[in-house]
Amino acid sequence: MSVQETMTKERLITQTKSEFHKAGYSLWNENFQSNAFDFIAKKTDLMSLRPNPKKIITKVVVDLDFFKKQTSIDLQLISKLISGCPLLISHSATRKHIKKGTLYRRHNISAISLKTLQMFLQYERGLESAKISKFAHRGGVYVNLSKEKFKTRRKQLQLDMTILAKKVGISRQSLYKYEKGERFPRTQYFKILSNILGTNLDVPLNILENQFKDICQHTLKDYKQPRSNLQKEITNYLADKEFDVLWFKSEPFDGLSKPITDDSSSKSQIDTIYPVITGVTSSNDENDSDRLLLIKSLSQFLQKKALWFLDDDDNLDNLDSFYDTSQLTVINISDLEGMGHIDFKNILKKRKKPDIQGN
Repeated sequence: MSVQETMTKERLITQTKSEFHKAGYSLWNENFQSNAFDFIAKKTDLMSLRPNPKKIITKVVVDLDFFKKQTSIDLQLISKLISGCPLLISHSATRKHIKKGTLYRRHNISAISLKTLQMFLQYERGLESAKISKFAHRGGVYVNLSKEKFKTRRKQLQLDMTILAKKVGISRQSLYKYEKGERFPRTQYFKILSNILGTNLDVPLNILENQFKDICQHTLKDYKQPRSNLQKEITNYLADKEFDVLWFKSEPFDGLSKPITDDSSSKSQIDTIYPVITGVTSSNDENDSDRLLLIKSLSQFLQKKALWFLDDDDNLDNLDSFYDTSQLTVINISDLEGMGHIDFKNILKKRKKPDIQGN
């Protein structure tokens, strides 16, 4: 039986959700269709002994080889705009089970196995032995060696570089690069080195670190292109109010809005003050209520403001029951046109304060 046949995505999603639940996370996984993520995990208790991210935007991929770069870009953008951390949970890569306690990366997003997720959640709660310090890179598995610990211990023992390198079985140049933090040892050399120095030299990896490397100016321009005349009209009106919309194709929302900066296409300017979830509906859309409920649910879970734009006054009467100035605002496009920058910004500031558990 092949690796792919032993695990299905549905089973892996169920097991992953179970681990988050056991660790005190709440999940947002409404009945939605998303290409970028499967669910969002958010910490709901105050018992964690270590700093933890507010939200983990989780994508489950049975085989990492099938995770595409475009999906990665969507996931990174969404995570950045809603102040979350992207994470891949996977079962195999290059036709092999991915290793326990080892960090993988695909298109700049951290990828771990279900068992590694268990370790991460245990370490988050203070179990030091569950720290993750190994990572896969270029056909091998390496250890995140602390150059400070290594240098200090080597000098304490007065070990010569040449002699130590010979004992480990590597070149003096490689050992020198370990000490400079320019290279990391493979697991077999790390074990030998630790035994010789008589101490643990590894440090935990930040598995939720995201460098935002895949996003470039050209890529962001693609997301700023409206996909309909209605979206184009909204984009123009929001631009007058110093706001951008990044439009997505296969997500539970139409777009994510963000304030325009001096260089809104720059990687460093993606962080925003008032990120909002954006929905758009036309007068002949028959799924308004379901989509609006979904966006309202997501905005409440994320504690992010949501905007819903309408192109017809008649629709506003049908959606009055969903109107909520604390979390969701329904705006007719004709009203948006005449709204000033300050008035629009004040709407965004009307955000519900999270309760003590962050719900």
